Amino acid sequence: MLNRLLFKRFTRDLPGSMLIMSMLMGLWLLISGSFDWQHFVTGIFLMGLLTLFWAQMTVEEVGKTRFSWHQLKLLLRYVAFLELEILKANFIVAYIVLSPKMPISPGLIVLQCNLKKDLTRVLYANSITMTPGTITVDLEGDRLLVHGMTKHHAFGVRSWYLYDIIKDLEESAVDD
Repeated sequence: MLNRLLFKRFTRDLPGSMLIMSMLMGLWLLISGSFDWQHFVTGIFLMGLLTLFWAQMTVEEVGKTRFSWHQLKLLLRYVAFLELEILKANFIVAYIVLSPKMPISPGLIVLQCNLKKDLTRVLYANSITMTPGTITVDLEGDRLLVHGMTKHHAFGVRSWYLYDIIKDLEESAVDD
């Protein structure tokens, strides 16, 4: 009975479930660093379970997951630029920490983001946190409290081009 109910929830949105499972599987293989059959089988099993639990949590939603090629291009562009920003910020933070004068001037800034969906707001907040030198302290509604290692870090988030990419991603969402 329970197995049939979980499977029904999984297949309710089969393309969305497969998308989530494949993204999780890619992350699993990237993090594990091994591509042998044991990691692959373990990953399929674990990602299948996670996807079933995801389907169980979202069973109240009536819409199905829809994803356009334009969104995929924007998402890949976002990931590439985020990786570049993380790499650049690592060097900047290393320079600040290793500098004899250690020019640290921490600061907090309140940002207003005009993103409508929770998922894109969380994506933006996590992007700030993943970039060394900044951390999102609080996300409440459309306001973010951001701490920066320097004032430049904190105020640089205001005009961050990744926000524009996330905004484009949100606006290109396919609605049912």
